[in-house]
Amino acid sequence: MAVNAPIVVAVDGSDTALEALRWGALAAVRENRSLRVVGVVETVAAGYAPGVLMTPVVAEALHADARRAVDEAIAAATKVSADVDAEGEVREGRPALVLREISSGAHLLVVGRRGRGGVAGLLLGSVSSDVAAHADCPVVVVSGPVPQTGPVVVGVDGSAISQAALGAAFTQAAELGTSLVVVSTYPGFSGEGFYDQDEVLAQFRDGTTESVERQVAEHRRDHPAADTVSVETAVVAGDPAPRIIEAAGDAQLIVLGSRGRGGFRGLLLGSTSQAVLHTASCPVMIVHSERSR
Repeated sequence: MAVNAPIVVAVDGSDTALEALRWGALAAVRENRSLRVVGVVETVAAGYAPGVLMTPVVAEALHADARRAVDEAIAAATKVSADVDAEGEVREGRPALVLREISSGAHLLVVGRRGRGGVAGLLLGSVSSDVAAHADCPVVVVSGPVPQTGPVVVGVDGSAISQAALGAAFTQAAELGTSLVVVSTYPGFSGEGFYDQDEVLAQFRDGTTESVERQVAEHRRDHPAADTVSVETAVVAGDPAPRIIEAAGDAQLIVLGSRGRGGFRGLLLGSTSQAVLHTASCPVMIVHSERSR
């Protein structure tokens, strides 16, 4: 990835895509990066409606619609900030494959939670699942109007990928000028699990707290920008997704690693990630690798 790689936003003319565009435009200005707006035209007719023939007239209309969505998005970006350096393009092909290819040269890929046209079902369908699983850069999923205040919330579990997420969360909090809430969970028990349940829970809690504190200290040491960020830790028992959503009630961004272990096992494609992406009211950043720091 180039040092000055752009922030890429996928648009399709939907309201949610425009919200994603606004998030991407603000991030581009904050990080002094260019903004690349991409529309995707799927050339396989079945991608729109089974049985529809992809005639030249239909293809031309789809291209025109995608170009219009891109132009409208660039106009919206300039309204967000006169300082944004935006350019747009329309690509042709399978949306998931196109966005995956583009992600290899992007700093961030930003998408709306629900789309239409060339990026239909961007969050919940096959396109979003593919991009979230295989993108070569962090993916930010925007569900609606973007909060302008509140902390950044990050889920950690001690895995390498959650360490990358923690680094990205520190960076985002510093750039947004806000605080960071670090959430980690440990197993909880219901009913009469065994006679020393309280003692075992205390051991889980203390071990998890020690691990989180160590991870935060390491990032403060390795990343100078982290010194400007106020950190609160939330170590709680139970399933990760509800705890993250609860901590993010007033957040402006949630950051998660693409795959976790322990309390965050299957964080990308399993029930935890799906629950957070389905229910979060603020943007969610999915971090894929150490390079995301």
